[in-house]
Amino acid sequence: MKILVPVDGSAYSLKAVEAACDLAQSKAPSSLILVAVAMEIPELGEGRYIYDKMKAQAEVALARAKEAAQKCGIKPEALLASGYSPAEEIVRVARDEKADLIVIGSRGLAGKTSSFLGSTASKVVTYSPCSVLVVKTQD
Repeated sequence: MKILVPVDGSAYSLKAVEAACDLAQSKAPSSLILVAVAMEIPELGEGRYIYDKMKAQAEVALARAKEAAQKCGIKPEALLASGYSPAEEIVRVARDEKADLIVIGSRGLAGKTSSFLGSTASKVVTYSPCSVLVVKTQD
């Protein structure tokens, strides 16, 4: 089973990594793919600077998620994607990698809002080419 886990450095995404590790260990043989998305914002004059900051943030998120997976005994693959929409990039990577399952946190760095799902998780659930497990943390 190929499990894709989008990460952004939030507590929600780290919970998703933990859940994915549990699944990977129980569904051997399984592989775990971590993906972080650095958003591109070309319309802004400072677009390159902002992209570089987002890329650095995505790299840190990947490193933290990779470390968490390795503590569980899983050796994940880590991918850095870039694009205008994190949800679209996550769905694209799921297609390209032929993922069997996406495990995603219910929210990302934006945190708490009045809805159950954050916008990225909601779009991934809607457009994913495979099943999606949404991990909710206790708030």
